[in-house]
Amino acid sequence: MDRYEKNVDKALGAVHKVSKVANRVRLGCWIIFANLFLAGFCAWGVYAGYIAWMLETEGVSAIGRVVRLDENSDGEGACCTYSPVIEFTASDSQTYTFDSQNSSYPPAYEVGEEVSVLYDPQNPQTAQINKWTERWLMPLILIPAMIFTGLLLNFFLFRSFIRNDMVE
Repeated sequence: MDRYEKNVDKALGAVHKVSKVANRVRLGCWIIFANLFLAGFCAWGVYAGYIAWMLETEGVSAIGRVVRLDENSDGEGACCTYSPVIEFTASDSQTYTFDSQNSSYPPAYEVGEEVSVLYDPQNPQTAQINKWTERWLMPLILIPAMIFTGLLLNFFLFRSFIRNDMVE
């Protein structure tokens, strides 16, 4: 009987070691996934900031007109925010249309309203409403929020990794 108990204790010890390794692998995967997810959103904010900066330094100004308001819902039946669709004529005398990346309720613009537009003369499809909040608000909120969230999340995930504990 004594030999049987030693073998059971040995087997349970091995199972415990394997579970600790599996737990570390799982935590490591969570750390990688979370950082890639946050880095993706941070990269999106950096790209939006780059476009805003590029349009501010190299963009050409034009007058655009709000041609319609696109209705956006949250998918759960709740309604609605509105994003303006702007039409403008570039220096090449062609008319271009773009959707604003910002939406609001109540609508920030009215159909027929004239707005100042900045566009890339090399690619007039790249355009934004020439308003500080339209160009800079999203990157200035998104980038620090993702960095702060990443620091906070990594602190707790690495602490858990070092302690080798994870809630099942």
